[in-house]
Amino acid sequence: MPVRPSEDPPYLGRDVMDRGCAVYAIVDGLAQLGLADKVAALLHWLGRFEGLEKHLEEELDPTLCVRQIVLQQAAETPLAARQAASSRDSSWRNIVAAILEQPFVHTCSDWSGPDLRPRVVWDPLAQPFLEFLAEGREGEDMATWMPEDGNPDRARRSSIQLLVQRQRPL
Repeated sequence: MPVRPSEDPPYLGRDVMDRGCAVYAIVDGLAQLGLADKVAALLHWLGRFEGLEKHLEEELDPTLCVRQIVLQQAAETPLAARQAASSRDSSWRNIVAAILEQPFVHTCSDWSGPDLRPRVVWDPLAQPFLEFLAEGREGEDMATWMPEDGNPDRARRSSIQLLVQRQRPL
C-alpha cells in the first residue's frame, strides 16, 4: 500500500506524487530530458483527456500514466546523454510511443438515448472530454469502453499531433 502523506502540518495531505502535482512532474521530467520545447504540445494533447480519469480505473488515469512514462524515461536516460540532440529526439519518440500504448488513448465514449444508438461519439482530437460531457441530455446514458483491438486510427493521429511540432496557440 502506498504511504499516505500526513493530514497534519506541514504536508496537509499533499505529496509530490499526488495527482495535483503530476503536471509539474511531467514538465520537470521533460525539462530534465532537454525537452522543454515539447511541454506545450504534450500538455495541450493530454488536456483533451481531462475528466476521463473519473470514468476509468485509477491506474489508467491519463495524467498519472503520462507522468510515469516521462519520469521513467528521465530515470533511464544517462545525464551525459540528455543534452545530445539525437538523445533528445530518441527520448521524445520513446515517450510518445509509450503514451500511445496506454489504454486511455484508446478509450471510446458516447452519449445515447433509450434506443441505444449513439447520438454523440467522443473524438479527443476534435473535442476535449469535458466538452463532450457537456453534450449529454436528460435521459441519455454515457457509455465508456475500450475496444478489444484498441483504436489504431486515434493512436496514429495522436502520434502525428505529438511528433510533428506545430506552433499553435493554446
